[in-house]
Parts: sequence; structure tokens; C-alpha cells
Amino acid sequence: MDRIGLVGAGYIGTEFLDRLLPDREVTVYDVDDERVEEAVDRGATAADSPAAVAEATDAVVMAVPGSPEVEATMEGADGLAGSLSKGQLLVDATTTHPDTSRVCEDLCAEVGARFVEAPITGAAPREGYQMMVGGSEEHYAAATPLLDVLSDAHVRVGPVPDGTILKLGLQMRYAGRRALDAEIVEFARDNGVDPTLFAEFFGMDVAENFLTGDFTRDVEGLGARAIWDKDIGYARSVAHEEGTALPMNAVVHEAFRATRRLADDEEKDASALIRYWMALNGADDRYE
Repeated sequence: MDRIGLVGAGYIGTEFLDRLLPDREVTVYDVDDERVEEAVDRGATAADSPAAVAEATDAVVMAVPGSPEVEATMEGADGLAGSLSKGQLLVDATTTHPDTSRVCEDLCAEVGARFVEAPITGAAPREGYQMMVGGSEEHYAAATPLLDVLSDAHVRVGPVPDGTILKLGLQMRYAGRRALDAEIVEFARDNGVDPTLFAEFFGMDVAENFLTGDFTRDVEGLGARAIWDKDIGYARSVAHEEGTALPMNAVVHEAFRATRRLADDEEKDASALIRYWMALNGADDRYE
């Protein structure tokens, strides 16, 4: 597969682009024209629709924010679903609701295209980017050469949507740990104890900006706060359908949702959460 299509040229899409170029021809579409221009400057070719991406390539990779964007990419006269061909491969690296992956697989099957879901993470203790793949053994085997390029490691979890389920579980852990860390840091500060000891003495991976109060980091795309809000919402939806009790997960989700009213444009990462704890404790002006 030397001709690769990319729908979504944000943070992850740009990572994919850097891995694909210059050894392959890459055709890019994004709703943001500036992102497409940046991709072209890197060596990609622009397309004016998802359909045009499918028509010009052997395999297509989606890297968009979530289920609504995947659905918009797949549907309509200019969507991927109507332009994929028999044997063509579609890799969805987006973290979506599991039902979205099921629909994508069905749409691909209707035209004989191959589909794998491959949500990605770069925040695990393991270094690099890892993909959690859901799909048939046949489709995973066909996708493996491309997945080898897009990620540092990947694993077939099972059929669709098992890859997405594993990713949502991972997001639950990431978000839960950040929420607990925010509480721990504020508890120490309110009692006159330096919270940097959690990191410097115990070696805990507490977020640096939780400790320093520097909340100006520029995070591209949705940012961790919005991503966790989105993905934990998907996880809770699945849990409700299956009757799985997630009481701790529900509390963490509500905490992240509450930060929407306090976060400014620069607080796209978990720093907005510690602002929330500060406000609850009457110390929201600590870093002003």
C-alpha cells in the first residue's frame, strides 16, 4: 500500500503524516483548510472531500475527534462509505462509541472493503504510540503493514468493537488518576505541605503543572480534558447498556464535565481540573 488517504490532519493526523511521508503518497482531507495547507507543505496532496480521498488511495486512515465526526465522514454523497472499493482498507484511529465502529464495519462490508478500528494512545507507561485493534483476523493481517508504520506497537484485541472497549477502559484509568492527583495536590497545599514531594521523593507521575501552577501549556486539538469528558461519556453509555456499575467512573466524569465552566481556552488539558478543586476549596485565585 503506497497510496494512503488521511482524513483528519490534527494532532494525531500530523503524527501519522510524519510517519507516512516521504515513502508513500498521502492524500489528505480535513474540514480545517489551514490544516490541509500545512499537510501539503509537508508533502501531502489535498483532497476536497472524504470521497476524493478514497478514490485516490489504496487505504484510508481516519483520525478525527469522535463519533459525530466519523459519522459525518462516512455518510453523504461526499462520504467515504459511497466511495470505498472492494478490497480497500479503512483504518479508524478515532476513539468513538463502540456502536460507531460497528456501523463502519457494516458499511465497509456492504462494498467488500476491509475495516479495522485502531484507537491510539501515547500516554501509557509504555513508550511511543500504541494501537488497540478490533477487527477480523483477516482484516488485521491486511492492515498490519500500515499499522506498523502508524504506531510503535499494536495488538489485535478481538473483533469490532473490542479495540474501542479496551481504549475506553484505558481512558477511564488516565482520567481517574488525574482526578485523584488533583485532589491530593490541593489537600497537601491546604495543609501547608509541598506537593512536589509526591513527584520528587516518591517518583509519582503527578502532572507537572499541577505542582507548579503553570497552566499556560498549549495543547493542540481537543486537549485531554475534553477528550476524557467525551470518552468517559462513551464508556458510561456502554456500561449503562450492559448493566455494568461504574460509580467511581461516574464521579470522575462529572468532575471533568464541571470544569467546562471554569476552563479558559488555554486549559485544554487536565489543569482545568485542579482549577475546579481550587474553586471548590475557595482558593481559585491562588495562582492569579
